Amino acid sequence: MPPRMPVRRRRVLLVGFAGHQGREYLGPVREQAEVVGGVEVRAEAAELARSAGFPCFGSVGEALREAEFDTALVTVPHHAHFAVCEELLRNGKHVVKEKPFAVTVAEAEHLVSLAAAVDRGVLTLLQRNFNPVFAFAREQLGRIGSPYWFSYDYHLALGRATSGWRASRDQALGGVLLDMGYHLIDVLAGLFPPPSRVEAVFTHRYAEMRDRRLEDLVCLLCGYPSATLAGSLRVSRHHYEKTERLLVLGTAGALSVEPDRALLHLPGDPPPVRFLRPGTKADMVRAMFSEYFGRLDDRAYRSAHLGRQLSTVRTIEAAYRGRAGAGAAATVPRPAAAPVPPRTPTPGEGNGRP
Repeated sequence: MPPRMPVRRRRVLLVGFAGHQGREYLGPVREQAEVVGGVEVRAEAAELARSAGFPCFGSVGEALREAEFDTALVTVPHHAHFAVCEELLRNGKHVVKEKPFAVTVAEAEHLVSLAAAVDRGVLTLLQRNFNPVFAFAREQLGRIGSPYWFSYDYHLALGRATSGWRASRDQALGGVLLDMGYHLIDVLAGLFPPPSRVEAVFTHRYAEMRDRRLEDLVCLLCGYPSATLAGSLRVSRHHYEKTERLLVLGTAGALSVEPDRALLHLPGDPPPVRFLRPGTKADMVRAMFSEYFGRLDDRAYRSAHLGRQLSTVRTIEAAYRGRAGAGAAATVPRPAAAPVPPRTPTPGEGNGRP
């Protein structure tokens, strides 16, 4: 067997590096790639870039003119994702980006088509896919027989109203479903086929969020082509405790999954099979960037990733469409024959957490 060729070191531009997520990723990215510059409009960005030793640009266009890079790491508010990614792809750059992959199905299909046309990758940062606990769940799913029900709860315990860009309808473009719920729907896409219908209930802890149509809590019921499987998700920001737990019931057992542990329950008297997460969150982040940077030129990997992200975007869009229809169940759309040209939002500042 011929030796594996070493992966070349990526030259990376950071777009939106002064926000919470951009700062978190700076260290792991610099371990595995050469950071050649950053794009940011925040007042503190220039000093942060100086201290980190790379130039700061005021726009993607300026960076494209002044810096040599093959990959961009994009961590910006939701409304800016599409325009930034489109500009980078049209200039022949790979894109590694924060979720969501896209806000609408039209945008998602357009990015998929554009990435294929320029032969570049668009990979979405989803840390749970690199958590050994979720890998254990995927490997053990077949041992519980035929899954017939799941429930997935993910709650934060914020003691105040959502703030920052997530509190702006124009920038967030959605509440907890688009933000936190994206992670959960992606996890489910790795376990089960895409849902064929969804029904969502959106509620609000704070009046100002209700006025902006930015849900504080969502409950999502998923139906599948097979009548033998269904499930629910509940996501919120203002619970009394921070918690995340996925429970899958099968005809021959059950799986209980949390970020740091999993339990496999089998029939009879044997004790549950316990799996504890090895390593740290930082290890997962390093593994994620290592795989993404190493596989950006792998067309089959890119295609599988994009297919999963399209499924996730379709599910979320169907849930919001159901809200517009006064809470009726919405059918999750099939792949479109031809992408519809999407809107072009204006890029904004870097990604910050409330």
